[in-house]
Amino acid sequence: MRIIAISNNKGGVGKTTSTVNIAAALHILGKKVLVIDIDHQAQSTYHFGYNPNNLTYSVYNVLKGEISYKDVIIDRDGLHILPSKNELKDIEFIPLPAKEFLLKEALDGMSGYDFILIDCPPSLGILTLNALTFAKEILVPLQVQFLPFHGMYNLFEAVQMVKRRLNKDVEITGIIGTMFNPKKQINVEVIEETKKRLPGKLFETLIRENVLLQEAPSWGKTIFEYKPNSNGAVDYMNLTKEILEKDVN
Repeated sequence: MRIIAISNNKGGVGKTTSTVNIAAALHILGKKVLVIDIDHQAQSTYHFGYNPNNLTYSVYNVLKGEISYKDVIIDRDGLHILPSKNELKDIEFIPLPAKEFLLKEALDGMSGYDFILIDCPPSLGILTLNALTFAKEILVPLQVQFLPFHGMYNLFEAVQMVKRRLNKDVEITGIIGTMFNPKKQINVEVIEETKKRLPGKLFETLIRENVLLQEAPSWGKTIFEYKPNSNGAVDYMNLTKEILEKDVN
């Protein structure tokens, strides 16, 4: 079972889009997948077509030990989702012991999945630390622009801290270049610089700029449901096949 956190401390880089569509591609390829939405903004939950305000329970209740994850998971035509709600932000302020391990302890003994994908908040707070403590791998979506490129190193430093103190086994499997336009010189330069500074980390498949990827969430659909022949669908399927080839287990 591969447990993968999709993380970047900057928002708007394609983190949720990547989580949802990689999960969907894995499901299409016959894999048993669980998506954990551990962002209080609940963007993965919305993207899959669920309004958090209509849900009784979420990952928040699971982390607090109020209910089993088995009773909260949503079965979306075979693709499973552990949803989030806005109240998840309160976990930062609740006095619970060893808060970095809440997710790992709550999901102890979980089995039956080929992949667990965790959509992290755009920060390096306690929820992201929970994801990195539970995960074995990290995928880093990188909007191929100057500022996101340099901001990515804050995440790398956090990962090293997690490896030293909380989870020695977690590794960065790869970087996903998102919102790529080959006609934009800055995009090309950032790709080249990433390959030079972090050899072997950038996936060959780049997620091209595509307005359809932005439209799909408003319909509660993955790109494969919304526009299965689009560049976005092609890119995420090719990326997912690369992830499968890069099996670290």
